[in-house]
Amino acid sequence: MPEVLTGRLALITGASGAIGSAISRRFVDEGIAVALLARNTRRLERLEDQLGNPDLTFRVRADVTEPFDLVEARDAIRDRFGRDPDLLVISAGLFLASSFENAIPSEWNTMIRTNVEGVLQTIQTFTDGLMAVGDARLPADIVVIGSATAEKRTTAFAVFSSISVAIAQLAKHLRDEFGSKGVRVHHVAPYYVTSQLGSEMAESAVFEEVQSWFEDYESIAPSSVADLVWLMTALPIRANLAEATIRAANS
Repeated sequence: MPEVLTGRLALITGASGAIGSAISRRFVDEGIAVALLARNTRRLERLEDQLGNPDLTFRVRADVTEPFDLVEARDAIRDRFGRDPDLLVISAGLFLASSFENAIPSEWNTMIRTNVEGVLQTIQTFTDGLMAVGDARLPADIVVIGSATAEKRTTAFAVFSSISVAIAQLAKHLRDEFGSKGVRVHHVAPYYVTSQLGSEMAESAVFEEVQSWFEDYESIAPSSVADLVWLMTALPIRANLAEATIRAANS
């Protein structure tokens, strides 16, 4: 049997992305053990090497759209650390925008599977462990990374924004359902974060437009998102910073 870990244990989905890797780095710097979950094995290996603390990190290759992958990931984390995570950060997501009339429905389906079904399946897979921690009156947190632009009416963002609003609503309802069981639920909605998110979208003109926004607006450093997530999860157990929007200084 593995030695049971003391202290907090986080699972971060989308760990190899800009926001996920920044949160992973901040948590490890604070002494939190982190299970790094993403689809790309090479990027996970590179991230774990960069973090430079093998005692606190554990990479898990999994696709959040595949329920069996998530179950295997949970079991692997139990084998490595001796228990389930008490801190779940949902950072895996796709940003695929397009004018509605030119949209490729398969892109919608891909976003729905990752940004909606993936969130639902990830949270449900790890709920039992979180509930057990909350029942023991210890800190237990779910952090969902969303998008502040979802509330804006923006050309080519109808589907992405609708999905993002749905996830924000999910966080609100789960906060009500889980709060009485000792699990805090947080929703973080940044504006334009420095990353390559969206580079795989089919309509290149839209991607170029998005990139131009970074020239007109100061983008948000992923480390700023990580700082906020750390603040949320480090608060005393009876305090819950439930929702937060991050804006650049000049927006």
